[in-house]
Amino acid sequence: MTVNSAMDNFSDFNFQKDEEKAFEEFFKEYSAAFIYFSCKFVRNMTIAEDIVVDSFVKLWEKRNQLSTEKELKNYMYKIVYNASLRWLERQRTKTKVYQIYNSEHPESDQSYFENVVRAETLRIVKEAMDKLPNECKKVFLKLFIEGKSIKETAGELDVAVSTVKNQKARGIKLLRAKLT
Repeated sequence: MTVNSAMDNFSDFNFQKDEEKAFEEFFKEYSAAFIYFSCKFVRNMTIAEDIVVDSFVKLWEKRNQLSTEKELKNYMYKIVYNASLRWLERQRTKTKVYQIYNSEHPESDQSYFENVVRAETLRIVKEAMDKLPNECKKVFLKLFIEGKSIKETAGELDVAVSTVKNQKARGIKLLRAKLT
């Protein structure tokens, strides 16, 4: 179908009088062109399709302000263009945020899956630690969560170094049994 015949078909409908039918015809006739147009910017067909569908919603909201096919097409190209640029800007912002985060947290280069596994493992260990006897749990928190030495832990808990060592050994034994 040529551009002129498409315009002839569309001009058979008055967009303001027969809104739904005219809108549907306009969508069928031009959506592929708008998707192609958007895809030239965003370089992703699925994203371009989403942008165009959202743009048609905006066009529908402004339908009473536009009367000719030329106005509709121009307005749609403008909406699709601006939406595509906004999408690109959001992607650029996400990329910058990700780069800043990675530069401040070099360990974040680990995969998403590794981070999920690590978080779940820590949750399970924490759950098991919560079930330890009270004195044993205090020693474990100081040693493994707060990163204190055995001597510092003994001082803060006002117990002997040997007590801390014994509680640590007891805790490890109990956790092994709970985590297997």
